[in-house]
Amino acid sequence: MRREPVTRGVCAQELSDKRRAALQEACAGVAATNPPEAVRDAAQTLCAILANVLRAPRAREARRIPVDNPAFAASVGSLAGGAGVMAALGFEEEEEDGPAAPDGAAPRRVLVLNRVYLDDLRAALAFLGTVR
Repeated sequence: MRREPVTRGVCAQELSDKRRAALQEACAGVAATNPPEAVRDAAQTLCAILANVLRAPRAREARRIPVDNPAFAASVGSLAGGAGVMAALGFEEEEEDGPAAPDGAAPRRVLVLNRVYLDDLRAALAFLGTVR
């Protein structure tokens, strides 16, 4: 059976559509299970994060968020479904590289955006900007 070649653009568009649908689904879940003011605060924080990434997509610091960052933890990390939104945006949880944690403390956890899809991030920023 002969297979027709799939153009790169079609595959990329299908993946992009899936990523965007996953983000919308994750955001809908957050909106359904959290108070409206908490959802608005989280959307503002996410917009700031995405704007930083879009300004400097190659800068690792722009694509790295410590899970224990007070602003992030209070607005996104503490929400039911917040981790799902971060995953839908493409962030992956990792342990921070560096010296061993003192006194047997756990290594610092960070969320890192290893793959940057600029068009998807722009669309996510526009979508999150509509959250009221």
